[in-house]
Amino acid sequence: MDNGIQRATAATVLNSLSGGVVPRVGLEYITVGRRSEIAALLQDVAMIESGGCAMRFIEGRYGSGKTFLLYALKNHVLERNFVVSDVELSVDKRLVGNKGQGLAAYRELMRNLATQACPDHGALRPVLDKWISKLENEVEQECGLIPGHESFDIKVSQKVHSVTSSMEERVNGFDFGRVVSLYYKGHRMGDDKLQQKAFRWLCGEYRTKSDAKTDLGISLIITDDNWYDFIKLWADFMVKVGYAGLYICMDELASIYEIPSKVGRDYNYSKLLTIYNDILQGKAFHLGFLMGITREAMEDSVRGIYGYEPLRSRLQDKMSDHATLEDLRDMAASVIHLSPLNPGEIYVLIEKITQLHGIVYEYEPRLEHDDYIYFLKNQYARAHNTGELTARDMIRNYITLLNLTQQNSDRPKEEILYACEHGDIG
Repeated sequence: MDNGIQRATAATVLNSLSGGVVPRVGLEYITVGRRSEIAALLQDVAMIESGGCAMRFIEGRYGSGKTFLLYALKNHVLERNFVVSDVELSVDKRLVGNKGQGLAAYRELMRNLATQACPDHGALRPVLDKWISKLENEVEQECGLIPGHESFDIKVSQKVHSVTSSMEERVNGFDFGRVVSLYYKGHRMGDDKLQQKAFRWLCGEYRTKSDAKTDLGISLIITDDNWYDFIKLWADFMVKVGYAGLYICMDELASIYEIPSKVGRDYNYSKLLTIYNDILQGKAFHLGFLMGITREAMEDSVRGIYGYEPLRSRLQDKMSDHATLEDLRDMAASVIHLSPLNPGEIYVLIEKITQLHGIVYEYEPRLEHDDYIYFLKNQYARAHNTGELTARDMIRNYITLLNLTQQNSDRPKEEILYACEHGDIG
């Protein structure tokens, strides 16, 4: 491991893993396996960068590493000059709903926009302001004009218009462009209120058309029904202002599976089908979707995605399902089945975690090779007996073991290993 990792970053990684969540920083220090999955997804990214679009589903049981893979991909994509966003679907945030759940998901995506320069979300306003600043600098250099000159604002406005007008033929592109222009107008005139109103509209925060009409002269608002159209517009816009594309990560697609009403589930599956067909037919550009879902939520023939025939017929790969070799997977398929990390990969992971623990608590860890093997044998035996232990559980258990050996340095590590094995800890 590169011991150049900062102690604070190492602590964040450990705290996240201990809590059973994926850390948002430091993933590169604990990434193990998943080479074939990442390679396949990065091929998608290259295609998106060249003007295409892609949509993938990452399927696996809880704790198998779906969210980890989504975040790892997010970091890779940020490094390639993409704008990235993520949303965790829930009861209140779905693809569509009768209480604005689809719009809620869109709003979350706008809040969570990230760039390499602004990786911790909240990048939308910096993206817009950076673009305006870039246009102003171009006018200064190309025309020799400075802010305040009577022709300066005209030249910048022309550059803004050249971008917004090029989107007018897209669905809702005319109104989108008008609001972007109003955002610039607010900047140019020093009208913070106008700029904020335009920004709120772009983020989907207007609830009524009449309010938007009064404030901006726009009769259209972003809704449950049309939010995906605006995602496509954002992808187009991001490329025009200098980024490689827009990459969307949606986790917990299983929340649709958990909707009690069949009508509500099918409504969401229909929206998912619309997006999927759109992507496959090449009706979007520079846009990617990566969806995380549990196996049950995918394959359940009643409530799951495969229970919705139009999606099942498009996504189910019967040939791979019946393949006799465990490692025989079609990595170009729309659904990537996430296999559990093998024992060798788990070994490497706990070795990395041991080093991180030493960095955080500034000590030389007592656990070594034989201890790793002893721990893993017991964990896999427990998993075999209960059928419930996941990689996430193993990691949390191992961090507990590290904590106990570090905090009880006066006691033999073998005693602590035995106590953890038999659950004899307080």
